[in-house]
Amino acid sequence: MYSDVMLDGINIVILARNYNPSIVSKEWLYNKNIVIEEAVNFVHTPVFSLVETDQISFILSDDRLQISLKRISPENIEGLPKIASKFVSALPETPYSAVGFNYRYHIPQMSFQAEVLFSPNDIKLKELFAEDYKLGGVVLFKFKNFVVRMNATPVRGEDARIVVDFNFHSDCHNSEEVKERLKLYSDITDRTKDILNNLSK
Repeated sequence: MYSDVMLDGINIVILARNYNPSIVSKEWLYNKNIVIEEAVNFVHTPVFSLVETDQISFILSDDRLQISLKRISPENIEGLPKIASKFVSALPETPYSAVGFNYRYHIPQMSFQAEVLFSPNDIKLKELFAEDYKLGGVVLFKFKNFVVRMNATPVRGEDARIVVDFNFHSDCHNSEEVKERLKLYSDITDRTKDILNNLSK
């Protein structure tokens, strides 16, 4: 990936119709070998659980699990779906409903090729908006078993950049389908990089 393209955040979301946050404590996560690092922050209630280590954040409510990276590194990126898969394996009877992969990147404004997305009429847009307009956009497409939404949002200021968010969403009906989708994580990550490489100068 070009050095101008920076990954700022990544998480996996697994939706279900009936999680039981009261059983998912930091001790339960350790006992199931899902989280192996020491927790630096945790909250455990009947309706909500939070476990944070130096590397990840693990949040569970009655219908949503979100596992986020706090520190971006190749090892952490590679390990994220393994954590999610261990969780699903520990609760195989849960009525799962969907899996999502979310990525946030940024690209310096000067490196983003908006014309690849829009081929805009620059003169007309300057007449319509202003001399220093900036373009963003939303693109919807399918990739493997996922429906994908990509948002490209311009951010002004000294550090002018384009923030690019990807959301990969796939409906699922059971734990096996969830684990099959998690196996696509590496291909999906590579797909986001390929798209951004082609949108960068």
